Amino acid sequence: MGAHLVQRLVAAGHSVVSYNRDFTAEVTPGVRAIQGELFDVPRLLTTLQKFSVDCIIHTAGMSHPGLSCDLAVTTFAANANGTLAVLECARLAGIRRVVNFSSECAYGNQEESQVIDESARAVPTTPYGVTKVTGELLGHVYNSLYGLEVVSLRISEIYGPGLWMPSVVSDMVQAALEGKPFTLESGSAHPFQFVYVTDVAHAAELAALSPRLPQEIYNISGGHQMRLGEALALLKQILPEAEISVGPGYLPGWDVQGPFDISAASRDLGYEPACSFKAGLVQYVSWLRSRK
Repeated sequence: MGAHLVQRLVAAGHSVVSYNRDFTAEVTPGVRAIQGELFDVPRLLTTLQKFSVDCIIHTAGMSHPGLSCDLAVTTFAANANGTLAVLECARLAGIRRVVNFSSECAYGNQEESQVIDESARAVPTTPYGVTKVTGELLGHVYNSLYGLEVVSLRISEIYGPGLWMPSVVSDMVQAALEGKPFTLESGSAHPFQFVYVTDVAHAAELAALSPRLPQEIYNISGGHQMRLGEALALLKQILPEAEISVGPGYLPGWDVQGPFDISAASRDLGYEPACSFKAGLVQYVSWLRSRK
């Protein structure tokens, strides 16, 4: 996600600082690559001041809900304490706007028949989801106490080029490209709200640049909910040789939710998803093939 966002911002003419715990050589014009930890407050603060940063888009963290169940302490340290460090550095550096990446996992399980807007009660079911709600609450406190403009984006299931970590879409596509069978005992009825990575990058850019933010939280999705079985049918249109079998019912341990209402993001940010799931899937398959 971060790489797509950096590319988008540079293409729009912005001067970008990429602050990352992993080393990345500075090869993109307009990008300053700085290696550092979120917990290293002096280094992060110095970076913000040195480059006169006026907005932070915070995408860093441990981003796998399932793994968080085995790595609860690590996840909380990275996501909650890390977000606190980012907000404190923003306050000390005099930065007003922080775009914080939250997640659909903040909602937890919801009534599947109900459309979910930002007023829905947050009932996270994983340590990861708890950290996302924590980040949102910290943002509210920093807004109230210090006059920051922290806005959190509750983003649904991201897919697209750059996705390597385990997910339903990446696991199915990679198995198909490798000629391996992929089987799930259940899950074909599980609802998903896939959103293409460049649509999320666009939403983050809009949130960073919008002159006015009436809300502190916005839903961001691809604009359409589908069952996993529907997604599988589209994948088989693209890769008819794929040997994929998914049984009935829901995915065990995964949140079940109704469709996102993204009208607030449309109204206040001007966000509209541009990539359909099938079109995005074609691009994702093409990207993975190019790296085989």
